[in-house]
Amino acid sequence: MHHLIDRERQKIARRYRNDNLKLSIASLIVGSCLLVALMVFGLSERFAGLLAVRIKAHLLLVAAYFSVLYLAFSILNLPFAFVEGYRIEHKYGFSTQNRCQWFADWLKSSAVTYLLGLIVFEVIYLVIPASPHLWWLWLSLMMIGFSIVLANVFPVVILPLFYKTTAIEEGELTQGIAALCKKAAINIRGVYSINLSAKTTKANAAVVGLGNTRRILVGDTLISRYVTDEILSAVGHEIVHFRERHMWWLILWQSLATIAMFYALFRIQPMAYAWFGFDHAASIAAFPLFAIIFGVLSYVMRPLTSAVSRYYERRADRGALGLTSNTGAFVGLIAKLCNEQLSIAYPNRFIEWYSYSHPSPGRRIALAERHARVSGVNGS
Repeated sequence: MHHLIDRERQKIARRYRNDNLKLSIASLIVGSCLLVALMVFGLSERFAGLLAVRIKAHLLLVAAYFSVLYLAFSILNLPFAFVEGYRIEHKYGFSTQNRCQWFADWLKSSAVTYLLGLIVFEVIYLVIPASPHLWWLWLSLMMIGFSIVLANVFPVVILPLFYKTTAIEEGELTQGIAALCKKAAINIRGVYSINLSAKTTKANAAVVGLGNTRRILVGDTLISRYVTDEILSAVGHEIVHFRERHMWWLILWQSLATIAMFYALFRIQPMAYAWFGFDHAASIAAFPLFAIIFGVLSYVMRPLTSAVSRYYERRADRGALGLTSNTGAFVGLIAKLCNEQLSIAYPNRFIEWYSYSHPSPGRRIALAERHARVSGVNGS
């Protein structure tokens, strides 16, 4: 274990990880059981039939079915969300919210998810009956387009519902960021501070948006508790994502995965739907089965999508080390984030391979130190 990684904090990190893992498994089991029960006991079919008697307009019928299903799942998931997002985060000293603030965020998040989900649900049950043989392709293309639009509007429409962003004040940090941008030969529309401290003690930085909404966000928790060189290492990482258009590359790979999953669903669904007495995929009553199959396919694809994400994160790490020429600051940043945010520095290799979107902290530190040995630049 690297000497900057706190062994005692790692013991706490494993308890934190296990608390979240047990809750996630319980939530998954409960949600899956509900979907299975809706199919096995014919509850979904009876409910859809009941709605069809009263609602003749197809769009309204689809909306009513989705709304009731979403409400049921939201209520069922609320205790799990509360324990995970409030109790566990307070237990380990991360959350800065009171119950009312947390619940207000949950309501806003649920409302946004409902509106987005309703759009997707309506599209699914317009496209499938309209194109029985190619719906998998049209749905894939529409979901890809929807993802691109959502990524573009996220910083200006959705993010402000939860966080405030402000331009970072002129000073040593902004001068350092400007120097990194100049060295990277890019022109960034804006680098903003985001008030993470209103909700958490955790620190972070990110590239968000596409096109004219693309920007770099630096958490106020990062700015207030980390030295300038460490912050510049974090920003340098995001600048490389920006310069190499990693967002677009990730969208491309995710698009291919989406097409593959929808095509697999198209091939599987005749047999699966027939098993439960459905003639075709256009029936909204069969949606729980649609969700189960798509969920299973998502878990099957996860190692691939995780590996692709880690590849671009490693590129961003190497690029940041080249931009800043300060291995010491990068290693200090990763070690401090690991210790403060209770990340597992050296996770099980299978777990990291299957689910980690970023290389583990231990691997990131090892990469930085290898870079220093090869380049001969250790930084200060």
